[in-house]
This record gives sequence, C-alpha cells and structure tokens, in this order.
Amino acid sequence: MANEKIKWHPAFAAAIQLELKEYREDLEFVTEYQLTDEPLRIDVLVIKKLKDIRITKSLGKIFRKYNIFEYKSPTDYISIDDYYQ
Repeated sequence: MANEKIKWHPAFAAAIQLELKEYREDLEFVTEYQLTDEPLRIDVLVIKKLKDIRITKSLGKIFRKYNIFEYKSPTDYISIDDYYQ
C-alpha cells in the first residue's frame, strides 16, 4: 500500500469545475487533453465559449479563451521547462 499512487488529477479537475460551477454554461472543461501526437497531456483545459463573458471568480479573472491547468503533487516542483512544455 505504501507504493500505491494516489490519482490526484480527477480530484483536481473536479475542484476546478466546482470552483467555476456558476459559469458552467459559459465554459467547457476538457480533462486529460492530449496536446500532441506524442503522449504529452495536460490535466485540464478550460475553454471560454464566448469572448465577452466576464468570469469574476478569483481563478477565472485572468482567463483567456484557452486556459491550461497542470496539477503538481505536493512533492513536485514547477520549473520553466514545465511552462514551455
């Protein structure tokens, strides 16, 4: 059981959707979205359906049309390489 990996990504995606639930008609949530032909994926892609929709939740205030979320475990760190990934 000590070697069992916890699957954080589904909970992370659900938390983003819960945080933005009042905007669910204006946003599209895509989980485990594959970015390329290679197995490079992001955890959640949030798409604003309409350009002029204003998201007032703190998380959504900086949203553009396409918004990419990558979950990092408590023991992981983010680097500039993650940004350019």
